[in-house]
Amino acid sequence: MPKVIDLSGEKFGYLKVIERAENTKHGEASWLCECKCGTKKIIGGYKLRKGITKSCGCLNKELSKKKNKTHGMKGTRLYNIWQGIKQRTTNPNHHEYSDYGERGIDICEEWKESFENFEKWSYENGYQDNLTIDRKNNDKGYTPDNCRWITIKEQQRNRRSNHYLTYKGETKTITEWSEITGLSKQVIRYRIAKMKWDVEKTLTTPLMRNRTK
Repeated sequence: MPKVIDLSGEKFGYLKVIERAENTKHGEASWLCECKCGTKKIIGGYKLRKGITKSCGCLNKELSKKKNKTHGMKGTRLYNIWQGIKQRTTNPNHHEYSDYGERGIDICEEWKESFENFEKWSYENGYQDNLTIDRKNNDKGYTPDNCRWITIKEQQRNRRSNHYLTYKGETKTITEWSEITGLSKQVIRYRIAKMKWDVEKTLTTPLMRNRTK
């Protein structure tokens, strides 16, 4: 069991840690915090250290007021990406919520309440119209340290549904092995799933070609 980092007395945004609280049902260390506005709230240590939670909720209201001015980006590709992230992580009625918000994938307050913050981070971290946002760790949320802009092809390789194969100490997706061996992805999947071949036989056996007499 990893040693719990003592956060007592530390400040995170509007929050000051008072004392250790009971662990969450998942065993995560939690802390009783007092917000700048005087509200006390129990918050997980991970969310405090990663900047996901910075207040009891009052910071959101302040940021919302600042959003009253028009930023002129509504309807743009980047704005739609931001809206999509918010919807699938916070809206239980969204068709992808079960794969995100319900699974514990959240969005940091810095981005949730301010498109300008998300926009600034995006352009400072290589955003282009042909790139898509990707989480480095699929079990963690949308935060500056866990996100990056990559091509759609690269993102497909990072999906949870990808099947990884290990051969000679190298672990790669079926797509990557397809590119290396010249075998189609369909052939590799068929050999593994239907023919029950081991990885070495799957990747090293050439295709049988019909010979013309």
